[in-house]
Amino acid sequence: MNTIAQDTRKMNAILTSMVDAVIVFDLNAKIIRANKAAESLFLVREGALLNKQLDELKKDQEISNMICEVLETGNEVFTETVINPSTQIYRVHAVPIKDEWENIEGAVVVFHDVTDARNFDQMRSEFVGNVSHELRTPLTSIKGFVETLLDGAMENSATCRRFLSIIDAETNRLSRLIEDLLTLSAIESRERIIQPKPVCIVRSIASVMNILGPQISEKDLFVEFIYPYPLPMILADEDLLGQVLINLVDNAIKYTPHGGKIIIRCRKKDSRIVATITDTGMGIPHESIPRVFERFYRVDKARSRSQGGTGLGLSIVKHIVESHGGEVFVDSEVGKGSTFGFSFLVV
Repeated sequence: MNTIAQDTRKMNAILTSMVDAVIVFDLNAKIIRANKAAESLFLVREGALLNKQLDELKKDQEISNMICEVLETGNEVFTETVINPSTQIYRVHAVPIKDEWENIEGAVVVFHDVTDARNFDQMRSEFVGNVSHELRTPLTSIKGFVETLLDGAMENSATCRRFLSIIDAETNRLSRLIEDLLTLSAIESRERIIQPKPVCIVRSIASVMNILGPQISEKDLFVEFIYPYPLPMILADEDLLGQVLINLVDNAIKYTPHGGKIIIRCRKKDSRIVATITDTGMGIPHESIPRVFERFYRVDKARSRSQGGTGLGLSIVKHIVESHGGEVFVDSEVGKGSTFGFSFLVV
């Protein structure tokens, strides 16, 4: 009797410690044991699952049918399903409980959360598809122009020069795409070792404005930089901070019309420095705002490509800022412009 009590305690301890939800059914498909993870999954209080059938808790008959099949046939059954009201995806594995003579006595059902794995599979598939598409477009263009040149177009010097200029532009676009992919991969996999040190963000912004000065002048843009003095230094990898600023300011320049205005602001908020870049461009539709930091997401695909964008700049910004423990954000209104911002910790 003592041994049975010990075995029961051990079984309860094992079930309680399990992350996966586990439910044990008798031959009549009634629940005789369930762990805390199962109670959390079905949103019931402790002990509320006992002596109930699963279809009393969940209207979807799929799992109930699985249990009946296991109890009737003695076969293992697998499925993947969403357990309402949760949006998580679960791999459900049901196995029979048999006595020493192979008679079915009940069933055990294990619910394993595979949401992250499925989301990763989908992201990987989308990423491969996006990269393939982004590479195919310039390669198709290059191939077409090279074939035209080889077919005799190079005899005409003006046509030849125009085609070679297009090939050069498409090659540069491919180089930028590959460079951005390598940068993003290095940051995500942490191959790029971050070396934070005290950095003057005012000096970094001034340096970026110097670099992008020709583009600003070409579009006759008014750029204003507003910050309090003195402004504390931030803890950042200076090279990566430069990439963040170049991506955001360059985007503001690209999408602000000729003669428009860009305002760069820095301010201290608690233990962080918050920087924002506001433009008077076309703005971003409300439904697109949650997705702008996704890889390859473009609000206006045609315009973004014509501007030479790879669709990875904002994703790189997000990963760099978050790898420093900061945050990125965006606010925009169609026809009025956009504000992109980020924060870094003060030294």
